[in-house]
Amino acid sequence: MRVRFWGTRGSIATPGEGTNKYGGNTSCVEVRCEQDLIVLDAGTGIRPLGQHLMKEASGRPITAHIFIGHTHWDHIQGFPFFIPAYLKGNRFALYGSSGVDTDFYQLIQGQMKQDYFPVNLGDMASELSFVEMSGQTVSIGNSRVDTIYLNHPGLALGFRVRHGGRTLVYCSDHEPFHKTIRSIKGEIPDDQRSYVQGLDRALVEFARGADLFVCDSQYTEEEYRTHVHWGHSSIDDTLAAAHAAAVVRYAVYHHDPYHDDAFVDGMVSYAQNRLRELGSRVECFGAREGSSLDL
Repeated sequence: MRVRFWGTRGSIATPGEGTNKYGGNTSCVEVRCEQDLIVLDAGTGIRPLGQHLMKEASGRPITAHIFIGHTHWDHIQGFPFFIPAYLKGNRFALYGSSGVDTDFYQLIQGQMKQDYFPVNLGDMASELSFVEMSGQTVSIGNSRVDTIYLNHPGLALGFRVRHGGRTLVYCSDHEPFHKTIRSIKGEIPDDQRSYVQGLDRALVEFARGADLFVCDSQYTEEEYRTHVHWGHSSIDDTLAAAHAAAVVRYAVYHHDPYHDDAFVDGMVSYAQNRLRELGSRVECFGAREGSSLDL
């Protein structure tokens, strides 16, 4: 399994000198499993991925499976600029959850209505299929993709990709359940504490033993206090989950648009130090646009 980051930024693309190291494109991760291509999210990072695939294919048909964690702009806004989708002979299956009151196909189609974009979804000449996810496992060749619901405004999914004895877990975006409930009710009532703890424990178990855990780490703990209910984690939350799940590698991901490279460097260093203090064996690094690794 080979993993390559094409977009690591959260919320909005942030090009510029201050973000050259970690990148300014929003969420998109390429996963190669033998001949199968899995793409996680279609933020602005899917545009350069499309250019890369076109060059690599040299006119041959391109097939990919694109999993959308949720349909907030930073996770879908690159899809209208994904050039392979406009070419006949290419095939793309898109997987995602329905919205609060709109099905998955309509959500993707909606951002390409003429009020928002000059080209309609129907103008894409490739073969497109849409699979609405509701907790099922998807089989792609010799790979398996499991899902989990995350705590984020609207409906959001995390993905666990398994292939050849290796596992990637991708969870962007997510806010710990116990923090959300505590902000509403103060201390969590005794009769609800076990249930809420179980929700947080479910994410840890979903990531259990993963070779790579790519997870929302948008805020410092101090920043989180003014962003409760925004659906994101502090780096303290995520490193604790990585440690509890005994993952091999943890990628600090979904960098805040207001964090430049130096700030992200500091967050990564902080996470590495905290993990050492915990006696953890987890390897921590900052997800960088254009970087790749083999699992």
